[in-house]
Order: sequence, then structure tokens, then C-alpha cells
Amino acid sequence: MPEERIVDEDGVERVRREGQCHCGGVKFAVWLGKNLTITLCNCDICYKSGHQEIMTPEERFELLAGQQFLKPYRFGNCIADHTFCSVCGIMPFYRPRSHPTGFFSVNARCLDISFADTVKYVDFDGQNWEASIAAGQHVITE
Repeated sequence: MPEERIVDEDGVERVRREGQCHCGGVKFAVWLGKNLTITLCNCDICYKSGHQEIMTPEERFELLAGQQFLKPYRFGNCIADHTFCSVCGIMPFYRPRSHPTGFFSVNARCLDISFADTVKYVDFDGQNWEASIAAGQHVITE
């Protein structure tokens, strides 16, 4: 079956990729460009869970299955809505503190990104979140 592709309003070709948690209970689809930037955050939760962020607008994200398995986890100022699979414990995506509406932070490790022409990794100092945001270090990665 050929990959689904679209060209968006900005002329960017996007490929539909399906991802999932480890057990496959939570499944999602996302439309991604072929030149990816993945953010590596060093905050406690991203670092300890291995989350590698592809920030994508909500309109290019679809939850396909597993809403019943998603469990929220909030801490600190409770703005970010971290969602984990209650079966396998993986965080396939979440609503980030930097963009609590309109975006999802998709875990690149839950996707096959071999289709990409380029993959660039950028660091984000989440241990000093406020200062890093104020300095403009957080980028929309997709």
C-alpha cells in the first residue's frame, strides 16, 4: 500500500505516519514533512522516559485507538498534559507546557521516521524551562 501524501497550504509535502505505544493499545496518525527536527529535552520527565519531541499542530494529529488506555499525569504547575498508556507505560504523545492548546508533542520513538530526507536533533534545556523559553530556545519542530 503506497504512503498517503498531501501537499499543504504552504507547499510542504507531508506523509501520513502511524505510531503507537509499545503494546499497540494506543494508536495515532500524524502528517509529517520529510525534513524533521526533533527536540531532545533534558527535563526530568522527558529525559527519564526517553521522549523525543516532534511538535505537531493538532490538525495534523489523529488518535486512532486507545483513548481508554490513556492516563493523564500532571505535575508542577499542571499545564502540560502528559498522557501514558496504562498498559505498557509509554508516553506516545502529550500536550506540552509550551503549547498547551493547538499542538501535540509526539514521541519520535513511537514512529517509523525512516521516510525522512533529513532528521536534525536540537537540544532544549528543560531543567531551566522558564529561562530557555524566555531565550527563545524552544522551536516548533515540525
